[in-house]
Amino acid sequence: MYIELDASQRDIPQVAFKKPRHSNLIKKSELALYSESRILLRALEARVNEYQGILEQQVITMLEDKDQGLNEYLTNVYQEVTQDWQSQQNEWFKCAELEFARHLEQQQEMLEEIKRDLKQSIAMAIERRFSSLKQSETLITYLTEVLHNEMDDQLRELNITKNYHENGVLLTIESEDSVISIDTQNIVNELRVSLGLL
Repeated sequence: MYIELDASQRDIPQVAFKKPRHSNLIKKSELALYSESRILLRALEARVNEYQGILEQQVITMLEDKDQGLNEYLTNVYQEVTQDWQSQQNEWFKCAELEFARHLEQQQEMLEEIKRDLKQSIAMAIERRFSSLKQSETLITYLTEVLHNEMDDQLRELNITKNYHENGVLLTIESEDSVISIDTQNIVNELRVSLGLL
């Protein structure tokens, strides 16, 4: 099955293996693979935004608690001061401002560290999934179907050779006229590039 793309859609990044094109036609299966990758990326971005919102709300709450505590402290000090309060007031506010700025800076540093850890955890989780995807039987089965379709081997008469190696699986199909190979490592690397992990 084929669909025709208009000129504005021809710049869609290719997720699967690259092959020469002489028209503006693209297989639905290839478009579906690209769409699935985009959906995964959007889901990950949504999850990162969700976590970031939670962290920012927690920081705001902590700052509000600090502000409330500081206000209570100011009230107590004001009730205890004597006639020299006016002269001491400016000095105390200066110290309080510096202390508040220091606490605010510490909270900002903590937030940045949490963000970095979160991004690193997400990147590591995605990397683990990609590592297992290289030799995934589901992916191999899908690529086998792609190779048969590329050779117009509707009866599945052509043999596909599977060469397992450390970084994935190389699938090769050969006919009298041509040979086509797909390496799962290349596909995973394309996904990494599309997600900005390389």
